[in-house]
Amino acid sequence: MSALILIIDDEKLLCKQLEKALSREGYVVMSAYTGKDGIDISRRDNPNVVLLDLKLPDTDGLKVLNGILNLEPVPNTIMMTAHGNIEVAVSAIKMGAYDFIEKPFPIDKLKIMVRNALSAHDLKSSLSAVTKREQSKYELNSFISESKAVNEITKLLLKLSNTDPKMVLISGESGSGKGLAARILHFNGVRAQKPILELNCAAIPETLLETELFGHEAGAFTDAKKMKKGIFEIADGGTIFLDEIADMSLSIQAKLVKVVEERTFRRIGGTRDISVDVRIIAATNRTLKELVNKKLFREDLYHRLNVINFEMPPLRGRRDDIPKLTDYFIEYFNNELHKNICIVPDEVRQAFLDYRWPGNVRELRSAIERAVLLSEGERLNPNYVKLEEQSENDVRIYEDEEKIVVEMPLQDMTLSKIEERVIREALNVNDWNQTRTAEKLGVTREVLRYRMKKMGLLE
Repeated sequence: MSALILIIDDEKLLCKQLEKALSREGYVVMSAYTGKDGIDISRRDNPNVVLLDLKLPDTDGLKVLNGILNLEPVPNTIMMTAHGNIEVAVSAIKMGAYDFIEKPFPIDKLKIMVRNALSAHDLKSSLSAVTKREQSKYELNSFISESKAVNEITKLLLKLSNTDPKMVLISGESGSGKGLAARILHFNGVRAQKPILELNCAAIPETLLETELFGHEAGAFTDAKKMKKGIFEIADGGTIFLDEIADMSLSIQAKLVKVVEERTFRRIGGTRDISVDVRIIAATNRTLKELVNKKLFREDLYHRLNVINFEMPPLRGRRDDIPKLTDYFIEYFNNELHKNICIVPDEVRQAFLDYRWPGNVRELRSAIERAVLLSEGERLNPNYVKLEEQSENDVRIYEDEEKIVVEMPLQDMTLSKIEERVIREALNVNDWNQTRTAEKLGVTREVLRYRMKKMGLLE
């Protein structure tokens, strides 16, 4: 389909000349001789590129530009200016115009500008389509859950999506959905049209992590043959998701503090500060407060990250969601793998309910993917459902809605081990506030501190 070019200019002879020249390039070209007609045609026909004169008989070109910028989709606008109006043209660029050209101009120069504007418009349209697809995947109701804990998180994400929190901390076990929560927040918020970049701090060596975060200048070190931008620079205006932030070294944490506080940084080997506007979503499967107490995580960074925080519940703490998640993943992999599984044996469903799911939703997803892939016909074959062996010697403590559930074997168990695990979990639930923890456990703060000291939980 040929691109549509709209010319808005009261010089009818110029419009005719431009129509003729651009039509030869294969474009569909229309003209409007007033600002009002130009806006009306833009609303009706959705041009790809608009050639707009600054001086119009009925209105100012900047006012027309403002009207065009409010359209959806927004066409790329090239301002046509008379000699001496460069400052006004620059103002138009700041408002959102694509470019400007000074009259009189060579027609070949305009053709190049139009081609570039069309390429930029196509790229913008493609990115917009990708964003819309991502938004449809990460809607606020994307969590497959009816549990109270997850519903509260959904309500919080809805509230946050209407604002622009600069710092969010998500805790929870691996596979519990921290990344999903981060993407839901990004794609439903004010930064949805900007990029979200993810970085797993545990998967990248310390020597490379700093470069990935901040970039480097050419010649900063032996292999730095050219300048490289880091994700803070690339994600300007968008979101950075730092997964497993607890695995970041103390030296890089110190540099991250400045970025979090001042939103400025320097590339490795650089001499100038670079300012950015990014939202940072940090995630961890460890208790940061406990790491702070052990001097393994910087306290100043912890307090800066801990502005908005919530915890993703483990799957074993929301067992009522397992049947619904099972059906969802089977339907998903039926479409992905061209299968037709519609029968799940009762023994498989019961096995899923009885299993602890140490890998949480991610482990459930993988188990179902394997079983669907290998099963034949309409029945999920139990022989292909492989779950990890569960240790009988492990104390298991988890939150189930508003209570703490303790699972323990009847043999090979010591009272001191049970006591330590219960105290540690109670501290985690109460953000390591000793007074609140002591009240929950029904002991005095002095008794709690004495037991913590014996267990090595105090400095």
